[in-house]
Amino acid sequence: MLKPLSLAVLITLPTLGHAQDFVRRERLTIPVNRIDSTSFEVIEADGAGGTQLWCAAGIYTRHVLGQRGGDLYIQSGRGDATTAPGRKGVVFTTQPVEGAFSSFGQGVRRTGKVFSMAHAFALCRDSPFLRVQTADNRLVRR
Repeated sequence: MLKPLSLAVLITLPTLGHAQDFVRRERLTIPVNRIDSTSFEVIEADGAGGTQLWCAAGIYTRHVLGQRGGDLYIQSGRGDATTAPGRKGVVFTTQPVEGAFSSFGQGVRRTGKVFSMAHAFALCRDSPFLRVQTADNRLVRR
């Protein structure tokens, strides 16, 4: 009984370091900058895609704005960031925008796309290590 257990430990030990590297690489920190009381800009970072940007918007509305219900709208689709020169960003708002439409895709290029705040926050299940960094350098986790 001891030999199989020893063999299992010897096989597992070398992979523990790789697991820690994987977790470290998968931690995403996405800057979010407030524009006004209802709008904020999510800045692309760490190779994040649409799902992670919606997730960051959900985290921000829940933990920074203190809102859990309602909808999130793309006020300005992916493009040159207004709050972080030289970067790409998406402006989200909690106020309805003209031409709002629902979609199943998590893309962030089209102005007017709308998700519920709960749906945006639920997208964080696929990004468990994502965190938001506010303009005052506060880290906000799911």
